[in-house]
Order: sequence, then C-alpha cells, then structure tokens
Amino acid sequence: MFDITDEAKAYVADLFAQQDEQDLGLKVDVEKAGTPAAAVTFNFCFPKELSKTYQKFEYEGFYAYIDEFNFEYLKDSEVALKDAGTGKKLTITAPNAKGEEPKEDAPLEEKIKYVIAADISPGLATHGGFVELVEITKHMDVILNFGGGCQGCSSVKSTLEQGVEAQLKARFPEIKSVRDVTDHSNTNNAYM
Repeated sequence: MFDITDEAKAYVADLFAQQDEQDLGLKVDVEKAGTPAAAVTFNFCFPKELSKTYQKFEYEGFYAYIDEFNFEYLKDSEVALKDAGTGKKLTITAPNAKGEEPKEDAPLEEKIKYVIAADISPGLATHGGFVELVEITKHMDVILNFGGGCQGCSSVKSTLEQGVEAQLKARFPEIKSVRDVTDHSNTNNAYM
C-alpha cells in the first residue's frame, strides 16, 4: 500500500516485539482525508475490532491495517524514520492525502470550503475552535457557524471581522458580507 524504508520497518517491528499483546496490528488512518487539514496517523490496534473495510498488509515483523476508503489518499506514500532531536520518529510523505486546491472554475462554495480548511481552521484549532460554511446566499452573503472554542468566545466578533471576513473577501471580492449564525449564548467550551 505504501513504501516503507528498511530502517522504518525494523523500527516498527521492534515496537511490536516490545508489546505484551501478540495479536496487535498497526492501524494507518488518514484523518480529514482529501482536505488541507489531512493527517496520517499510526496507532496500535486489535484487528478483530476493526470494521470489514480495513485490509491487512503484511510487513516483516508486523501487519498494517488500512481502510479501503484511504487507499487513494495513501497512494504513492512513503514511511521513513527521521531523527527527532532526542530520538527517532516515523514520518510519512503522503502526496495524495490532502487533495487538490479547487480549480479557478470550481463553484465558489467549494473554493470557500477549501480556504476555510487550509487557511482559517488551522489558526482556530489552536484555541480548540473551528468554523464551517453554512451557505452562500443569492446576495453573496457568506453564512458561517463557529464551534468548539469559538462558540461563546468573547473574541469571536473580532475573529470574524478581522480574520475570517478579511481573508475571504480578499480572496473572493464578489462576497458582499460574512455573517455568523452561531448561538454564542452557550459558553461552556469557549476559549475566552
């Protein structure tokens, strides 16, 4: 499914050799596949607990399990072992995991969703927040919903006006306004 260097194979096989459980596997997933926020994760797993969509791949010293849904995203990937300061770390280069930026002639909704995922959400995520597109009205008003640490946050108005709206209008001048429809009365998880 993916190429793995000999050094990385030996490293993973050694991790498995150190485990007490004999029926462990390596689950390889792509979180938020096809978006700019995509991330590949490696975790120990019990194969019997995985859904039937996971396929088994044999490597020397261990088995990897990958969901069929992620095959396309992991195509042409390479796992290697890199120095990480005080130790070694598995890294994966997965050129297909993030998908592609929408073409110039793509619908505005698709382009806005991409900008939100690629440029806006990573900053909000540092505070446990996110924003999602609700709709684009016929008058070119962009309607957003904030969640996580942004819901009920006392800084959400400035985040909307100086951050999100500024970025979207700079990229897409046809946008007339950007509005927030979030119920901010719930402040349980608010960042501020």
